[in-house]
Amino acid sequence: MARQGFAFRIGTRPMELRQLRYFLRIVELGSMSKAAKDLYIAQPALSSQITNLESELGARLLSRSVRGVSPTRAGDALYLHAQAVLRQIERLKYDVANTDALPGGPVSVGLPTSAANVLAGPLIAAVQQRYPDIQLRIVESLSGHLLELVATGRLEMSLLFEAVPGAGSPSKEIQRGGSIQWVPLIDEDLYLLARPPQGGGSAPTVSLEEAAGVPLVLPGSSNVTRQIIERRFAEAGLAPSVMMELDSLSTIQSIVESGQAATILSLSALVGAGVREKLSVRSVDDPPLRRRLSLCNSDVLGMGAAAEVIGALIPELVCELVASGRWAGARLLQGGPAQ
Repeated sequence: MARQGFAFRIGTRPMELRQLRYFLRIVELGSMSKAAKDLYIAQPALSSQITNLESELGARLLSRSVRGVSPTRAGDALYLHAQAVLRQIERLKYDVANTDALPGGPVSVGLPTSAANVLAGPLIAAVQQRYPDIQLRIVESLSGHLLELVATGRLEMSLLFEAVPGAGSPSKEIQRGGSIQWVPLIDEDLYLLARPPQGGGSAPTVSLEEAAGVPLVLPGSSNVTRQIIERRFAEAGLAPSVMMELDSLSTIQSIVESGQAATILSLSALVGAGVREKLSVRSVDDPPLRRRLSLCNSDVLGMGAAAEVIGALIPELVCELVASGRWAGARLLQGGPAQ
């Protein structure tokens, strides 16, 4: 492997970028031997580099066990900052080589599944049309997992769901929590979704007390929406009647359409032409059951030119989708994202 020529000094010894690259790969693979194979370097030489890095920083960075290698608390801190350093170097190389070009290069964006149902297509189309030199990478997962990926620098930004804050909390302004910047975009209603009763006809709204008596299929306990539902029921002294848990929204939809159970989800979770017309869609009142969608990125890592334009494009598209009615059940916060 070619030697990295860039180094910076901490204490009395220079730290080389390759040491940071080695460290990141070890953490990502959870194994010294796997990292050595992946990096095409002998394992003793790799171990020596990490030992030198630990010596330079004066801290133990990795914990070794029979299950593999994991970062210590000091290693976690280095992982985050190493991501920032290496990402800035890559941006520097690109920006210097492409000073007169449109923003380009890879940008990674996280989307929860229901948000991806609505936004992924328009986002991909807009990037291809406006920024053809950007290589967009979309990661679809649960909000909790996506938050971890943003915090550790593996995603540059992500849309994340959370509970709607209480009265008096900021609705549109930038919020900061730890190393994550949150920019709230929309509040989205959750509905009791079920196969219509025979003969048709059902009230457009349902109370929490009524909903508590309906057999439900819901996402698992690690799902943010499930946590919001459980918390709201608990605040009312109730508990949802959960007959099964599934983390696949498409399977939940299939079960609801078959009449085996109802669910409480957003309209954005539904996929398929005319599917809403096939279901009973009832608002949950006392008060409305809602969740908030925010655009999040790391304060520590920052964003390059390509990520900056994607970070501005996403709120623009969300605003258009809500205003046109294509994001049903969503409401923009205080008139929509700032332009």
